[in-house]
Amino acid sequence: MTTAPDPAPQPDSEPVDPAPTRVATDDPTPTATPLAPPPVPPAREPFWRLSGRDALAIGALALVGLLVAGFMVVSAVQRSFDAAMGGYPVENAEYVVERTTLGSEVTLSGTVQPTQRLDLSFTSEGDVTAVNVNVGDTVTASSVLATIDDAELRQAVTDARAEVNAAWTDYQNARRSGSSAEVTALRSEHAVKEQALTEAEKALEQASLVSTIDGVVAAVDVHVGDSVGAGSTTSAADATGAATSGGAAVVVISHTFQVDATVGGSERSRLSIGMPATVTVSSSPDPIPGTVTGLGVVAEASQTEGRPGAANFPVTVTLDGQPADVFAGIAAIVTLSTDASEAVLAVPMSAIIDWGSGTDGTVIVLRDGEEIPTPVTLGETGGDMVEIVSGLEEGDTVLITVGMMTTDGAVGPDGMPLDGSAAAPAPEATP
Repeated sequence: MTTAPDPAPQPDSEPVDPAPTRVATDDPTPTATPLAPPPVPPAREPFWRLSGRDALAIGALALVGLLVAGFMVVSAVQRSFDAAMGGYPVENAEYVVERTTLGSEVTLSGTVQPTQRLDLSFTSEGDVTAVNVNVGDTVTASSVLATIDDAELRQAVTDARAEVNAAWTDYQNARRSGSSAEVTALRSEHAVKEQALTEAEKALEQASLVSTIDGVVAAVDVHVGDSVGAGSTTSAADATGAATSGGAAVVVISHTFQVDATVGGSERSRLSIGMPATVTVSSSPDPIPGTVTGLGVVAEASQTEGRPGAANFPVTVTLDGQPADVFAGIAAIVTLSTDASEAVLAVPMSAIIDWGSGTDGTVIVLRDGEEIPTPVTLGETGGDMVEIVSGLEEGDTVLITVGMMTTDGAVGPDGMPLDGSAAAPAPEATP
């Protein structure tokens, strides 16, 4: 009896399945072949290693973004600037011509100057022996400011006087016994000697610099030991350090002051000698009263790019009293109160598109929807208004320039103030 072998022991877990096999269908004898493992994906490039096309695209997008952001920033800044400065786009508006009363004040700008000024220099030759004053000292008329050695000048006077006496003796002797021609010649010689004596005495007087006014020393440019006189020069400096004209050794100015200003031709007729004025300067906390003491009759016309500009007349306003807080050379504003004019036809200065010569001007009149340039004759000004003497009628409509008129000092394209706060006189040419 044959016994069967014992079966092989079974493992506790499932047997490991061998590698998958693939049966080739084109082989008549099927055989099992192992399958290939899946391909390993390529490693990703770092994000900063981009292809040229990708880098170009990203750069273009970044540039567009920067341009958009820059435009927005510029627009925001411009809007903020316009809001702060009151600068809005300039445009035209319509204005109906009507009668109005022009302002009763005229405002001028000028410079403070002393009413009297002495520029003193030595005209005689010599060495300076004394300087008796300094800048800021108060002096009176007849005060001796500086002197030079006058020994030679005194001797010259003595010699000249002796020559005069000798010439006079010769002349008298000739009259008693000389010929007519001799008498005539000696009389002429005596006259020449007398003139020489006069000049020698004058030179001796000029050995001392003497003030002829009450005032204050504004400049000193001479020192003890300096050689002065014919051929020498000095360059005096005033109390502010600015060079003075004339090379004066000592400059004395009065305690009284005036303002040298100018006025436009259209407003000159509103001023007169003796008119009261109010002067404002930065060095004085209070306005200073004054009076118009000079009003020129010859205009001074300026030139702008070869074309005649505004024609102005000189005006002098003398300050009352002797103000201690006023100094020569500082700027001043003069306000003059005039009688208010009667109601006249007037338009804003911004309506004038062309300031011609003299009192000529041009405005744009609207008639039946058309813009018609119209010549006009201009008169007085007041504030930001100008009188129309002829060329327009009450009720006419003209174009004016508006914009940039929400802050003080703003001006329109014609250069004139548009808010009425500080209107300047209209430019004009010499009539």
